[in-house]
Amino acid sequence: MRLTFEIADAGPLDAEELLAVKDQGWREAYTHVFSPEFLAGLGREPGRTERWRRLLAGDGGAHFAVGRTDGRIVGMAGAGPALEGAPAPEEVYTVYVLAEVYGTGLARALTERVIGDRPAFLWVLEDNPRAIAFYTKLGFAPDGTREFFEADGKQVPEIRMVRRGSTP
Repeated sequence: MRLTFEIADAGPLDAEELLAVKDQGWREAYTHVFSPEFLAGLGREPGRTERWRRLLAGDGGAHFAVGRTDGRIVGMAGAGPALEGAPAPEEVYTVYVLAEVYGTGLARALTERVIGDRPAFLWVLEDNPRAIAFYTKLGFAPDGTREFFEADGKQVPEIRMVRRGSTP
């Protein structure tokens, strides 16, 4: 079955559905990393939807996009300016698509929508081979930098991947 997608810039009215896709993306991608209780609790942070509405309405240089099929958001991505001293001028903040659309090209289309073929970097869970393989196809490579963030009562390792030139 071939799905058709509409790719569009995300706006404040997309916040709730976009966040639902982000949360479901975590539940589908990270069952081997986080506990079922932690994953079930995603999205319960007070004020989160309103903060995202402001982020999606802002002019801080961030660019978010959504992918829809049959009018329903099934993927999202976001990127924007990197902090000073970063290895590239732009950072990919987030890319999530629902498992039902894995392998369709939607994640690539969303990523290209928010960063094109420009140099950029991102952080990805070290224990996420699917995402690492995806970003490698887009020209990103680990640069040897590793950090940890705390979630679900443990320290979770991430690696930084950098793309210096255009998409292969």
